[in-house]
Amino acid sequence: MNKVLTSALTLVALTSLGVSTVLISGCSSSPKVSYTDPNAVQTVSIDYSSTDLQSITNQMVDSMLTTPRVENITAKSTPVLFVSGMQNNSNQMIDTQALTNAISTRLINSGKFNFVDMSQVENVKKQMNYQHQSGMVDPATAAAMGKQVGAQYMLYGDISSISQRNSSEQTLYLQVTMKLLDIQSGLIIWQGEKQISKAASKKSIGW
Repeated sequence: MNKVLTSALTLVALTSLGVSTVLISGCSSSPKVSYTDPNAVQTVSIDYSSTDLQSITNQMVDSMLTTPRVENITAKSTPVLFVSGMQNNSNQMIDTQALTNAISTRLINSGKFNFVDMSQVENVKKQMNYQHQSGMVDPATAAAMGKQVGAQYMLYGDISSISQRNSSEQTLYLQVTMKLLDIQSGLIIWQGEKQISKAASKKSIGW
């Protein structure tokens, strides 16, 4: 009986030791992390990538700023613009806010446009109400009501895609369209389009 009990305890101890060894080994085999060039071309997969974001941003902003009609209005003044946003109609997981931010950043830094941020209207309202109605802010320092500058132009766009796949190849086509609208007249004074086409060959084990 003692021999049986001793063998059972030995087996439990060895099993526990094996599990601990596996867990320790798993923890010690953490992936190696390194920084890469954010501007390097990414070809990890066929999906939408940071390379596509940068390519879209550069082409759209350059096209908009160099079109004759936009050059004409920015030569005389610094128009006020707001970005309505990008609508993703593609089959890709695209952070449209990141794309919108990238385009806005380049346009703002160009010095050709002034911007209003419509995403913060409610927060601005709350702050204005606080300054004028709370009784806690010196009226001499409160921001004046009714003095905000109205936007003259609206920038917006959409993203669409076509994907195809067979037994040996997968393709992805992205089309990004952006428009600049004159709010007063309703006229579109610029429209740009960026096309991206990718192809991937099938790996030895699945896609």
